[in-house]
Amino acid sequence: MLRINRNIQIVNFVHIEDTNMNESYQIIDDDPAVWCSAQLESKKDVLLPVSDEQIEAFRYHLSAMEDRPSEAFNTSDFSFEEITILQESIHQRLTEGRGVVVVSGIPREMFTDSALHHLFWGIGTGLGRPVVQNSQGHRIGHVRNEKNNPNNRGYMSNRELGFHSDAFEVVGLMCLRGAASGGLTQIVSGLAIYNQMLREKPELLDDLFEGYYYATAERSSSKLPYTSYKIPIFSKMSSRVSSMCLGAYMRAAAKLQGLALPDALDAGLHAFYEICNRPEFRLEFMLEPGEILFLNNYTTLHSRTEFQDDALNQRHLLRLWIELSDGRPVVPALTARGRDYEQLFLETRLVSTAT
Repeated sequence: MLRINRNIQIVNFVHIEDTNMNESYQIIDDDPAVWCSAQLESKKDVLLPVSDEQIEAFRYHLSAMEDRPSEAFNTSDFSFEEITILQESIHQRLTEGRGVVVVSGIPREMFTDSALHHLFWGIGTGLGRPVVQNSQGHRIGHVRNEKNNPNNRGYMSNRELGFHSDAFEVVGLMCLRGAASGGLTQIVSGLAIYNQMLREKPELLDDLFEGYYYATAERSSSKLPYTSYKIPIFSKMSSRVSSMCLGAYMRAAAKLQGLALPDALDAGLHAFYEICNRPEFRLEFMLEPGEILFLNNYTTLHSRTEFQDDALNQRHLLRLWIELSDGRPVVPALTARGRDYEQLFLETRLVSTAT
């Protein structure tokens, strides 16, 4: 019998009405998630240090959890004061602040890999619902250079990853080990990019608000290899602008249809990424072992430089995608993009069970 995880929400989006067009575009001047490198100069500007009391509490509670898999734990297993305080601070910074936070000060040498898995999962369950990231149903991903990478997923390679947004509202990355060289994290505010687009290329915004279909690696083996709905680069809901972009998926969808991207969208994407790569918009730093990066995918984009491993230094990060129940109001296409991974996982399970 197929057992379906009740935490997975199934949503079929055949058509999603456009709610973004024909609106006047205005500079965002009242959202703290609008920032550039003048406001966030270095990692220290987004650090959230843990206290000695929190470290001791983590050590005490994690000592009793070593023999259980992380995903077997739920929120109640991490309901102690010290972790709750940390979760509340992270949530506030992601939803009401800059949209980026680095939890620091966890002594890497004090905890095993298994204990850090549990701690990372425990923090995530207090923020929202950890969700499926691939067709295998993994809810904790391993970001490292894998020899076996059949879908050519970027996070399973060592290559440079351009600016992009992950699925669902929050992505978390915990560093277990660093590379021999490279692997620099870069982050921009998608809302700051919107403001600059409005200043420089306002004639391209209509097409960026319309967006395009996505063809993900997971969808390549499904009945429909690209989404049935368009995902906007910029969108507006409840008077708040949000951002979401993965240009490679849009170009892949156009190629599958035997089409070229619309000229204005192509120009808009080129302008969008050109601004992303300007130093004055970019925060960059190295995520060190024991540190955890959380980002709001609806207000930020992130990238990573190429890295090289050696026998002693093999880069390994853990990844969570988290759905917030009380997060930023966004158009349905943004949430649909995330739930598409869960839908494809269930379809894969049903097919494998039937055969």
